[in-house]
Amino acid sequence: MGLVTAMLFSIGIKAIAALIEIIIQMLITNRIGVSGYGDYAFFVSFIEFIYFFAISGSIKLNTFYLSTDDVDISLFKKKYRLRFVAPLLTSVFIISIVLRSQYGCIAAIVLLFYYLAYDKSSVFLSKGHQLPALIGEYILSRSVMLIGLVVCLKIGKTSGLVLLSLYGFQFVIMLAWFLFFENRLQRGLKSVPVSLRKLWEYQKSDIATALISYSPTILQYVIGGAFTAGFTGIITIVKKCINFISGPTAKVFLPEFSRLYKSGEKEQLKKSYLMIVRVQMVFIGTIGALLIGFPKYVLKMFNSELIPYAMTFTIAAVCLLFIAGIGPVTGLLQMTGGERICNINQWISIGVMIIVWLVFHNTPLFAVYGLASQAVIEGVLKYYSVCRWFKQQIIPIKSYIILWLPVCLIRVLVELFSLHYSLVALIPSVLFVFAWNSIFALRDPMVKKVVHGVFNRGKK
Repeated sequence: MGLVTAMLFSIGIKAIAALIEIIIQMLITNRIGVSGYGDYAFFVSFIEFIYFFAISGSIKLNTFYLSTDDVDISLFKKKYRLRFVAPLLTSVFIISIVLRSQYGCIAAIVLLFYYLAYDKSSVFLSKGHQLPALIGEYILSRSVMLIGLVVCLKIGKTSGLVLLSLYGFQFVIMLAWFLFFENRLQRGLKSVPVSLRKLWEYQKSDIATALISYSPTILQYVIGGAFTAGFTGIITIVKKCINFISGPTAKVFLPEFSRLYKSGEKEQLKKSYLMIVRVQMVFIGTIGALLIGFPKYVLKMFNSELIPYAMTFTIAAVCLLFIAGIGPVTGLLQMTGGERICNINQWISIGVMIIVWLVFHNTPLFAVYGLASQAVIEGVLKYYSVCRWFKQQIIPIKSYIILWLPVCLIRVLVELFSLHYSLVALIPSVLFVFAWNSIFALRDPMVKKVVHGVFNRGKK
């Protein structure tokens, strides 16, 4: 499977996964309320915070090293798991037993399978087996979660422990899927030493990711309560929608970035990056038409209690989506020796986020304001960094404005004609933005080549 085809295929898979994820969140918020969802979001955020704060950096080593076919780092991974991962998870489990916390015990078990499943997925992606990796990570695992949730709702068993157990069970199934296909992987014959400095740079980046992605929900829950944490969890849907687009795209192309960088093909690297930006904007712009154009409709689908917070939701969506359009800057820099500048950008933005929290700490949704501010600052720094790396303005500002113009127009028309809850207006608006950005994406030579290849194959 070609890289561009794999990227487009991965976005399609991710779109299905996004739909499943949204259905899961809608079922929880509609059946057990925003506060109930807040409880669930807090514990999930806590698990993922520990993962990204402590052990996720090793996953990126797979992407960097195993993109070269004959390389093997299994010896390092065994030592890492034995000397670091196992003691960490054992400590969490023992502390939970001492504190008599059932949630903590389940969290430790979930963390283990979470780590093993995503580690195995990254190995498949690094070695070019995108199909089983994407299906296992994005479709199978979330489908298991959805089916389990529907069954539990039917029989009336929707406690926090049950939901958390379901969340963990999806990673057990995901790991079993990868183990079934493991014989497809080509074994590396050349054992290489792993740079602990590179591991630390990757981990520092993920520590920042943990603070950015999960601390707002945790902090909002601790200070503001379950309802505000539930709303913050809904806000993170925007980030999840972005990740559903950029996540598989980056995973497919990160090994390619590493390969092109090592072989000195900077011009091809630039072309690949710009192609990703254009393709991602097709979907990011489409999501923007929905979330920015019709925020009240979106919030009503989750729970009518959220509608009064539509303006806050819109501001957060604008900040997160507008910045997401600059493409996979972090992945590009991390695979080309720029881990340090990535970390600096993230920590500067985290400092701004904390300052905003302190300034607005008396307002109910202070964590959301900090999250939006952080996204804007990091986005600006990312854009500067990628332009500096390529030694040119990599994404023309004029083109970027043209891509977002339809979304702005849709929002103005919705406000002028009070179309906030109009499905008749929503559907053509979303389709129009999708078509508008698709036309722009088709101007890219790499995308055009793939499309022509598909049509020519059909004619034959």
